[in-house]
Amino acid sequence: MLRRTRRTALVPAILGLMLFALGSMDAGLVYAAEGCSASVLFTASPLDLKNIDFIHALGGLNPPGHVFPTDHIYFYMPRDAAGIPHVVPFYAPGAMVISSVSASQHVKAGFTDFNLELTPCDGVTVVFMHVSTLDPGIFGDTTSFDGWDLTNEYSTGGETYRLWRKNTSIEVFSGQELGTTGGRRGQYALDLGVYDSRRPARNVANPSRWGNSRVVTAVCPFDYYADSSLRNALLDLVERDGGREDPNRCGAVFQDVPDTAQGAWFLAGISNTYPEDPHLALVYSNTHPTEAVFSVGTSIPNLSSGLYEFTPTSSGVLNRAFSDVRADGTIYGYQVGRYGGVILISMPDNDTLWIEALASASSNPTSWAFTSRKTIFRR
Repeated sequence: MLRRTRRTALVPAILGLMLFALGSMDAGLVYAAEGCSASVLFTASPLDLKNIDFIHALGGLNPPGHVFPTDHIYFYMPRDAAGIPHVVPFYAPGAMVISSVSASQHVKAGFTDFNLELTPCDGVTVVFMHVSTLDPGIFGDTTSFDGWDLTNEYSTGGETYRLWRKNTSIEVFSGQELGTTGGRRGQYALDLGVYDSRRPARNVANPSRWGNSRVVTAVCPFDYYADSSLRNALLDLVERDGGREDPNRCGAVFQDVPDTAQGAWFLAGISNTYPEDPHLALVYSNTHPTEAVFSVGTSIPNLSSGLYEFTPTSSGVLNRAFSDVRADGTIYGYQVGRYGGVILISMPDNDTLWIEALASASSNPTSWAFTSRKTIFRR
């Protein structure tokens, strides 16, 4: 799904800034345990800038596993000639406390994938995913899971997985090296999610569908840096059209527009939000924000799971913007990339969406009609 893009050139000033940010390791710990009164929580880059190929913005789509826009960003590392990402160190972006460590032990393959949860202050959680190794000076011996809780064990696809978790309370300072990421084919990025309980999304069409999921509180990590050269350097590495003039440079997670077709939809009859595989999202691309996308799971006949992009229009019934589709009985048709026919959608009421893929239909609306094979989604 992702394009490999040319890495932004690093000028000497940025290299100097990088050294300054890592130099903050000597500044000591300033952990605001009482609350998040400060607007600047991060002062260091999670990776050295030279080790970032590009950054994938919030709202990434990769169905069927990620039908809905993702709640975290991805730091992609450079790869070697064999396509394996370089092994690089990663750092705490600010002074914080590591509250837990989890591990996915791939028993037969012989490696472990780690996740970290950290807290810079009450109400804010920072999550790193796809960590390859943890610094033993901070975490101790992670080749053994003595003292960890085994939360699950299962086998699939010829591999056995053991999931472990350990609660911690480890203070780290801004720029402190925590371990390494990279080095494994298929794990090309370090994932970073930031969640702020003070800033829940306000445009969620049906909050009850998400329960206590922290995805509702996902925010852009770059919002917690000072307006500085470091923040600009990181934003310049985001793979997204529009450049610095884009006010949503970091992307977006929740794109619901209540009472319209835009946003997340759930297969009728399924109460579970996760896994996302059976569901549907009608949203905008996080890399090409002027392009609308059908993010299709596994529930629509004649339409394989995947992404189907198009350029939305502001009038008519062909390729109309999702936010213009309302519960007025109108049938809208879409001619999209990777599908030769027409995708039909309509809203019989504010909380219901009909969708059907017709291979034989044309751009002429007289050829559009739902059949008994339509799929129904709910808010």
